[in-house]
Parts: sequence; C-alpha cells; structure tokens
Amino acid sequence: MKTGKCPHCGSDEVYLSDDPLQGLFAIKTDMGDLFSVRGYLCLSCRAVQFEVLTESAVLFGKPKQLQTEVPLSTNWQKINKA
Repeated sequence: MKTGKCPHCGSDEVYLSDDPLQGLFAIKTDMGDLFSVRGYLCLSCRAVQFEVLTESAVLFGKPKQLQTEVPLSTNWQKINKA
C-alpha cells in the first residue's frame, strides 16, 4: 500500500496516517524501547496495513534500531519454522 495502490483490490483509494493508533506504540520491548507505526487504509475494500518504524522514540540520547532491539527483548519471540 506504500505505493498508493491496494494489493488486495487494486484500488488507488489508499490513505496514510503517521499516527493511526492515536499515540499508542505498536512495538514495546521489555527494555522500554517504543517503536511507532504508520498506517495505510484502503477505502474501497477496508484493508489496513501497519508498518513499524525502524527507530525508537526517544526523549534523550540516540534512537535505538528495531532490528537490534527486538531480538534482544524477552517479550518478542522469533517464530521458528516447523
């Protein structure tokens, strides 16, 4: 949907929100890192997609990276193929 075209129905009635969850964070690690989401909505078929941003929200210091922090967190478990 990032291109403005819905992959489900092919419509171009796709809208973007940088705060689709109204200030809630999609990803939280047990170390307190918070990662925001961006949301895409197709008005034609009502499909919704969320994209997790790669840098954490920070008040001080440098943002942390999603690819580094999630594997270190105990509240996110990698799914192993059966």
